[in-house]
Amino acid sequence: MKKLLLLTSLLAATAGAAAADISISGDGRMGISSKDGGDNFVFSSRARVRFSGSGESDNGLKFGASFRANEATDAESTNAAGTVFLESATMGKLTFGDVDGAAQAAVTQFGAIGYDETGKLQEFKFLTGGSTGKKRDALYTYTKDALAVSLSMGDPGATSATPASNFSNDWAVGVAYTTEFWKVAVGYEDDGVRTQTIISGNYGNGQFDVKGAYGQRDDKKDQYVVYGTYNFGVNSVNAFFRKDFADVEYQGLGMTHDFGGGLSLLAGYAKADNAKALISIGAGMSF
Repeated sequence: MKKLLLLTSLLAATAGAAAADISISGDGRMGISSKDGGDNFVFSSRARVRFSGSGESDNGLKFGASFRANEATDAESTNAAGTVFLESATMGKLTFGDVDGAAQAAVTQFGAIGYDETGKLQEFKFLTGGSTGKKRDALYTYTKDALAVSLSMGDPGATSATPASNFSNDWAVGVAYTTEFWKVAVGYEDDGVRTQTIISGNYGNGQFDVKGAYGQRDDKKDQYVVYGTYNFGVNSVNAFFRKDFADVEYQGLGMTHDFGGGLSLLAGYAKADNAKALISIGAGMSF
């Protein structure tokens, strides 16, 4: 009940609408990739279009929504795709839909390796939020200068026969402190089955960036990621090392050449213990 009262209070700040803005953006990729260490390659391509709308009320309350073209049905009929938000300069931002959990929103993020994200082997695993595939969350973030505090919860009316998918038990909190060169953050999340405590940090000066995150569940299983980026001119090199909850280790290396105008050439190599390497090279596009 307390959670519902909080959400109701935040939604109550309404006023007449002023001018609105609608925009269309997208991304694409094309190249070749291999899942067997380079023994065989396949062609791979993808194109996506995103629709975004935003506006501002007469008293300065911002609002908006965003979804991809392939998500149109779910974005229109349920909260299982896309996002819708209300934002106040003094009260923070509230977002519904396919959003990150508060812990994920606060801690350091790790960029993709390769044009097709090469298996996403660098990704830190969260228990709550959009990355879990549940896509039924509310995320509230309040920012004051360098400090940001986030709270999230799953859909209180959702049910499931599988306890691990019981959206109504999801909740998380995250706190981040960000300066020009560094960021530190902590997060705590509970999916109704397990909890995870996370700490993360990164330092970057524009030429190189080093970041890491460590998470421990309540069953004492832990995970961590160390990730580095070095930029030289229009080129960059990324490398990572990760260990998951099952003690499987992953490592990878990526290179990017930026042609400008939203076009880049990307190559990636990533590998898990006792598995063949994932390799990709191709073009990434944003428009």
